[in-house]
Amino acid sequence: MSSSLICDVLERIDSLRLEVVSVTSDLIKFQTISPPSNTLECAEYVKAYLEEAGVEVSFYAKEKEKVNVHARVQGRTSKKIVWLGHLDVVPAGLRDKWVYDPFSGIVDGERVYGRGSSDMKGSCAAAMIAAKVLNEFSDNNKATVDFWFTCDEEVGSPNGTRWLVERGLISGDLCIIGDSLSRDPSKEPYIDVGCKGYIRLRLKATGKTAHGSMPFYGDNAIEKILSAIENVKKISDYNLTLSADLEDSVKSSIEYLLAGEGLSEVQKNAIRRAFHYPTVSLTMISGGVKINVIPDYAEAFFDIRISPSIDLENIKKHLYNLVSSLGERGVEVDVIDFEGGYYENWDSRYTVSLRKAVEIATGVEPKPKILLGATDALILKKTLKIPCLGFGAGIEELAHAPNEYVAVSGLLSAAKVYTVLPLLL
Repeated sequence: MSSSLICDVLERIDSLRLEVVSVTSDLIKFQTISPPSNTLECAEYVKAYLEEAGVEVSFYAKEKEKVNVHARVQGRTSKKIVWLGHLDVVPAGLRDKWVYDPFSGIVDGERVYGRGSSDMKGSCAAAMIAAKVLNEFSDNNKATVDFWFTCDEEVGSPNGTRWLVERGLISGDLCIIGDSLSRDPSKEPYIDVGCKGYIRLRLKATGKTAHGSMPFYGDNAIEKILSAIENVKKISDYNLTLSADLEDSVKSSIEYLLAGEGLSEVQKNAIRRAFHYPTVSLTMISGGVKINVIPDYAEAFFDIRISPSIDLENIKKHLYNLVSSLGERGVEVDVIDFEGGYYENWDSRYTVSLRKAVEIATGVEPKPKILLGATDALILKKTLKIPCLGFGAGIEELAHAPNEYVAVSGLLSAAKVYTVLPLLL
């Protein structure tokens, strides 16, 4: 691909600076809150914008109000990129925590404020600009790009990516996930090369009720669950043996996390362990019926995250052994959901292409990181088994936070990456 064409593309995106800001602001104004994740109005805006730009657009919906938008920019090579992002957002929370109305899309200097600006309507706006520009350069060799703007991501994607994949509607050679966050994508760019897996665990304890003044007649389920909780937490000392080709990305990820401001020594030590040991979060606990009654039932839930390349079956077996070692009757452990993580090699063909696109767009050589959580890319990796990489406009610390914003520089960087990459494959 000629350097002159890439220069033309970059200049064209720079000329659309005000437009990408305006599109981001408009997307924020649509209250596509999950739940309910009604994306119809927002989807109609995306469709109208792209159709006006001459891009082929279609709607797909399992339910009437939960719409997924598909936009295709046809290429002239055999390769196809899937760009994947979501239109729904989480609730804004307390309004008095916000400087501006969270759904006003206020532009203040070099920032666009509002719920979903970083997670992830800024990246969606950047993708819309990229689709427009790619369509304008239709005579040049480039990969086909299928842009997917989905619903329901914030609640597990039952009407979004999961349904689309089950229907066989998404296909391609490479997935670029726009739901990717960093501190500053224009000056310190990172590429998400994978994510952790997870085990969601439920503990149940049963006992016998009695009067609170006579505990010796009862069998306290809460005390049992507390003992079991302490045993489950021991999984955090299970040393994980990672694949050798994953270690460099893990090292980069730890360095990225440690560079965060205001971290205590306890937090720093936890970050240093976060990839070589499981992280264990006790997220819900309940039990008891009345203050003067010995409880006969209690339960607790855990979110356990494990680095990619690890066999989750071994972790599950160890968890069962930890609970059974209590020797306590009436205590049960149940794995209610689990999914292995994934990672892409930093030197693989498509990763190298994205690295080059990011460096062209930002002038900075990107670094790899592994997500502590997961995105819809995990669904595509599991079912389509294609490389899945992430780059976006969003700022990590602002996702789901009050006074969320996205920087104009991040919007332009993401738009440039999404536009340049199809020219490099």
